[in-house]
Amino acid sequence: MKTYVVLGSVLLVASGAATAADVAPPADNVAAALSGGQAHLSFRLRYEDVDDAAFASSAAAVTLRSRVSWQSAAYQGLRAVVEIDDLRALVDDYNSTTNGKTTRPIVADPRGTDINRAALEWTLGATQVAVGRQRVVLDNQRFVGNSGWRQNEQTFDGITLRSKAVAKLELSYAYLYNVNRVYGPDNGAQAAEWHGRVHLFNVRLDAGRAGTLTAFAYLMDFHNAATNSNATTGVLWSGSAAVAPGWSVPYSASYARQTDYADNPIPYSTHYWQLETGVAHGGTTVKIGREVLGGDAAASGHRFQTPLATLHLYQGWDDKFLVTPPKGIEDTYLGVTQRVRAGTLQASWHDFHAAAASQTYGHEWNASLAMPFCGRYEALLKAADYRARGFGTDSRKLWLMVSANF
Repeated sequence: MKTYVVLGSVLLVASGAATAADVAPPADNVAAALSGGQAHLSFRLRYEDVDDAAFASSAAAVTLRSRVSWQSAAYQGLRAVVEIDDLRALVDDYNSTTNGKTTRPIVADPRGTDINRAALEWTLGATQVAVGRQRVVLDNQRFVGNSGWRQNEQTFDGITLRSKAVAKLELSYAYLYNVNRVYGPDNGAQAAEWHGRVHLFNVRLDAGRAGTLTAFAYLMDFHNAATNSNATTGVLWSGSAAVAPGWSVPYSASYARQTDYADNPIPYSTHYWQLETGVAHGGTTVKIGREVLGGDAAASGHRFQTPLATLHLYQGWDDKFLVTPPKGIEDTYLGVTQRVRAGTLQASWHDFHAAAASQTYGHEWNASLAMPFCGRYEALLKAADYRARGFGTDSRKLWLMVSANF
């Protein structure tokens, strides 16, 4: 089971544990806060099939994640949260990174039981502080996220703070000393945990009709993964502009500069940028964009890295680019989202090239349909198809998932 230490008083829960309707009313004393707590149970059953030309055998995984969450009532603004995950492999014809089945493609869902979250949260007016194991989800998750698509969620141990004391301005800071990665709870081909010192500074301004402007500085020092240590500073501007009754133009633009940091043995400096726009009407949204992570064709390791990001959200669902290629990557993409009754249909196309050389990597299409039913359940059908033209191998993935929340 993952190691866990409760530190004492200051944390921001960047992505909440429960909705307002699920939060118990304030208690008069500690005993009442504990006895007035609320528990929730969820299940996520998923079939994943992977056919990769690099392997003679395909991968088939049927995994079940069971999660129990408990949250106390608040006493003088203080609240406790505990969440335990259990992951079972009902069919394990896949390389989980811990089971030794290296002749099959990776499905990064190792079985095990661990503490997903355990934190003390304290709310004082417009300021939230807490300590412990938590989710941290910042902005669009391009640099810091919980990798929630994987059955074993990425969470963090540390102290964080968020304040909205100034109108239209949100300030947040996190000090993290441990990353509980999706490859845990046991070590395998990948480390289950990264240890170190991570400082996350984030300032977000609500500019009204001009959108939202965020400035950030992320300093990541990993003691047992030094080549991932980096210092990244940047800005993100996003919003949606109304152009006619019922019509709007969503947009986002981001730029960041990254250098080596702390004990990273590779000195480097590189850049990131992203531009996206589109049109939305009724239940339909179409977006087009380009994202570039810099690299260097002549120097190994000189590439833009996003080690704490929710990587599955970017550069295609086939996850061919979880690690930025040495020459960097340019991703030109087109995506469509359509509401279908109570559900959501998505489709996207990606064209990948090297950022630091004239080289084609390949292209990929993605499609999914998510449909809630019977109040507490959701079904998801999802597919990805990557066609290599200079990077990696052809790969196809198919998922069928059913979720339940109680």
